Amino acid sequence: MKNNRTNVCNVSISKGNIKMGAIQSVSLPAIKTCRDCLCKEKCYAAKLERLRPSVRNAYQRNLDILLNDPEAYWREVEAAVMTNRYFRFHVSGDIPTIDYLRRMIDIANRNQHCEILCFTKRYEYVNQLLAEGVELPDNLHLIFSAWVGLEMVNPFNLPEAHVRFKDGSTTAREDAIPCGGNCTECATTDGGCWTLKHGEQVVFNEH
Repeated sequence: MKNNRTNVCNVSISKGNIKMGAIQSVSLPAIKTCRDCLCKEKCYAAKLERLRPSVRNAYQRNLDILLNDPEAYWREVEAAVMTNRYFRFHVSGDIPTIDYLRRMIDIANRNQHCEILCFTKRYEYVNQLLAEGVELPDNLHLIFSAWVGLEMVNPFNLPEAHVRFKDGSTTAREDAIPCGGNCTECATTDGGCWTLKHGEQVVFNEH
């Protein structure tokens, strides 16, 4: 997988890859920032980090900056969001804290021109903010990511992402929208994950 990246200052912002196309993203280490889940046994991001030390080091550096100088982390992430029409949080990793999610929402509110996509298994953070009355900006597309054996608590009926495994099994409904395999194409044609509505599902074939 080709994965080019550029450093705004210190934070590593990916310029895209084969699946993402030219959509930029910021990532954190897989597993380390994720909830405990059996998905770690099949995690493609963790596998990529093992195979490519430069990727592993970039994601770890991002986490180090977040922990040691959070204002620099968010300043550099927002600089990338400001100059792009589309952006994704976490090709690798997940939302590490509820305060992190608040900052994502703040950035989306200040940058309405940019459509921001994020898959997450941190259901509790999203649910807590929604229960407190926090509104998700229309340009922040949060999608709950499902996995076998992981209880998804989705009282606000947010969009969901499911996996169809190689043996054909899946937790997705029959009406789930199949992933087309190209994030840029879906984004620029107002389709796929970028336009999932409440109650809708997308299904990805296992890598």
